[in-house]
Amino acid sequence: MPVDPVTRAVLHMEGEGSNSLPRSLVRFIHILRHLGMRISTAETLDACQALLEVDLLDREQVRAALGALLVKSRAERQIFTMAFDRFFVPPEEKDRRRRERRQLLDREEARLEDARKELQDALAPWGTEINFTGEEVHTFAGMPRKERERLLELVRQMRGNPVNNPGAMIGRIMQSALNYWRYYLLKTRGEEGRRELEAELTGEEDMDDVIDGVAADFYRHPEDRLLYQDMQQIADENLERATRIIQHLSDQLAHRLSRRYRQSRKRQVVDIRRTIRRNIPCGGTPLKLSYRSRRTHRPRLVLVCDVSASMARYARFVLQFIYGLSSAVQDIESFVFSEDLERVTPGFRQGRGFVQTMTDMINASRQWGRTTNLGRALSSLRHNHRSLLTGDTIFIIVSDTKTIAPREAARELEAIRRQVKDILWLNTVPRREWGTLPGVAAFAPLAQMFECHTLAHLEEIFCRQMLKHSR
Repeated sequence: MPVDPVTRAVLHMEGEGSNSLPRSLVRFIHILRHLGMRISTAETLDACQALLEVDLLDREQVRAALGALLVKSRAERQIFTMAFDRFFVPPEEKDRRRRERRQLLDREEARLEDARKELQDALAPWGTEINFTGEEVHTFAGMPRKERERLLELVRQMRGNPVNNPGAMIGRIMQSALNYWRYYLLKTRGEEGRRELEAELTGEEDMDDVIDGVAADFYRHPEDRLLYQDMQQIADENLERATRIIQHLSDQLAHRLSRRYRQSRKRQVVDIRRTIRRNIPCGGTPLKLSYRSRRTHRPRLVLVCDVSASMARYARFVLQFIYGLSSAVQDIESFVFSEDLERVTPGFRQGRGFVQTMTDMINASRQWGRTTNLGRALSSLRHNHRSLLTGDTIFIIVSDTKTIAPREAARELEAIRRQVKDILWLNTVPRREWGTLPGVAAFAPLAQMFECHTLAHLEEIFCRQMLKHSR
């Protein structure tokens, strides 16, 4: 019986030992998964097959073959490229990078230890020990030196205050000050305050070196920082650049939706991607063709966007994304709400520029920047726009879940859920804070709730969910 290419690759991997290319490929894919890329077993096997058809001594051929099979988005392209450049390098280069990383980690650990000691020494005269969290210590270490000295001087001036157990009181004051500075540094962060890509370590030093390196450098480019920065914190001087990014993202998604195909047995249009994958065992010669046809079903989208005081800045970016999308996809109905509901779809269809559209919308609106009453808004939608809520409707809410009368709003949302195909809730509050919001507990059981406070979140959610529902 002839040996198929996958089996041949596995045998080669087992026979060549720990440094074989197939084993390296498996480790590389493991790294990509820990960096957040979704790679199936079938794609891994396809990658093994592809490497049998390219010149393994040509680095760019290997990069192109793996990238074509494993990358599915712009963000994944960047992760893949950075991981590839760090993983497929000579051993001496890996050793050099490992030494540099260890030295950097040692310096950072020493910096944080000095900051922790400063905080504890400030409370030492009262014999009080406060277990400052790692986040509080990191915030103190990141404060400007002048502000750190001012905080410590404030503590020293309190020494004569005749209060029972003054150390505990002063410790709480210091923690409150650090919490303020954490918020301030996040809001005004630059290169030193930038966040890292969220990634899960493997426990194996070689792979974790690559994962840490990609996570640390992922946001280095100014455009990447905007893409992954909290929309609430995008500075006014960066709005024009953010506008260009949003326009590019919405144009890309509109193009993909308008050209959406499905697999078909009818001989209509050749499916190039599936044809190539199907014929990898044949050396790439297209002996077996796969076909596709246009999708005939596209769901109706109904967007309800919170424009209350806490949500107004987020709403601007989301509505701009929808504005770009609605120019190519006509079956989108858009509403804004705070105390009640307003339909804004006509403004998006008049062909004017987004800035003029938003200016007119805000000037004419009676909802912008007010308090939130989601229950009343959903009730207005059910009674005044009932024809939009059908079995083909994807209902999208953009809100931080903060509203008066959340139980009433949950009842209205449950009534809508029985009428529509699906409910997607885009929550602008970071997931780690959901446990503190009563609205999350009330609304999460009734909708698919997604973290959505960056432009990258916005792109990923709309791309994944819209393409899924257009099947």
